[in-house]
Amino acid sequence: MIRLDDIVKIGMGSVFLAKEKLEEFIEEAKKRGELTESEAKKLIEELKKDSEKKLTELKKMIEDEVRKQLKELGVATKDDIRHLEREIRELKKLLENDKK
Repeated sequence: MIRLDDIVKIGMGSVFLAKEKLEEFIEEAKKRGELTESEAKKLIEELKKDSEKKLTELKKMIEDEVRKQLKELGVATKDDIRHLEREIRELKKLLENDKK
């Protein structure tokens, strides 16, 4: 069975591998004179931005899936616990006020 961290590693690995291969391609094109230094730098910067965007999207997809799985399992989230803690504090205040 594939685990969540395996999926993360696969996704991140593919992003970094693609980035590495594109950088190699850009360097080769620069050596052959098909790209100027500034064009190569611009392409690499665009590549970095795109990689960061894809990594952010991957992380969001994983977080969403984890939340979905936890919800299906009935596991309380930190937000659920914070909400319950707030309600408990409010109930305690009400009880203390009734005692006075």
